Amino acid sequence: MPKETFLNLSEEKQELIMRAAIDEFMNRGYEKGNIGDIAKAAGVAKGSMYQYFENKKELFLYSVKWAMELVMKKYNKVMLTDVKDINIFDYLYESSKETWQQMREEREVIIFIQDVFLGKYNNVKDETMNYMLKVMDDYTLRLIRDGKKNGYIRTDVDDNILAMFITGASIKMKEYIMNKARNAGDNLIDETFEANESEFKSMIDLIKNGMGAK
Repeated sequence: MPKETFLNLSEEKQELIMRAAIDEFMNRGYEKGNIGDIAKAAGVAKGSMYQYFENKKELFLYSVKWAMELVMKKYNKVMLTDVKDINIFDYLYESSKETWQQMREEREVIIFIQDVFLGKYNNVKDETMNYMLKVMDDYTLRLIRDGKKNGYIRTDVDDNILAMFITGASIKMKEYIMNKARNAGDNLIDETFEANESEFKSMIDLIKNGMGAK
């Protein structure tokens, strides 16, 4: 976590620093990423960066956290607790489709998350993946609890078991689609949702058959 001095900055200043850090790590990698260059791009003194973060590793890990939260904030505005009539499985499909259409607005952030997910930053891979999995688990548990409450998910299986099931399937699907794009010489963001729609539908059907209420 960053120091209190960073958290006391305005949201605009925090965002400027985070975007500069993401740009640096994307273009130069973790090992060659330079805090001085990040500071210069963000318009702050290099010394100030060490008042905000203990070291480069802490800055990188928080960059991942910030990027994940930005995406979730921007693209998951509608939660099931606010939409009582929606089926969780329809929601998974519609939210994936909407997110795909909108994520070009944050091309660099999405590619950074994709690179982290695919293990580009080997030196901090375990810690970043652990964080990403925790974010996904927390979000999935909320969907499951809302789905049970609304009668769309079976109630005879523990929430955490269901979360492992849906998170595992989602991770493997994301990995498959990202690698498919990379093998074709593209970034995930450069493909259309329609190019992967059948895979999404197949995955959601399998999840529905496994955990949907009868």
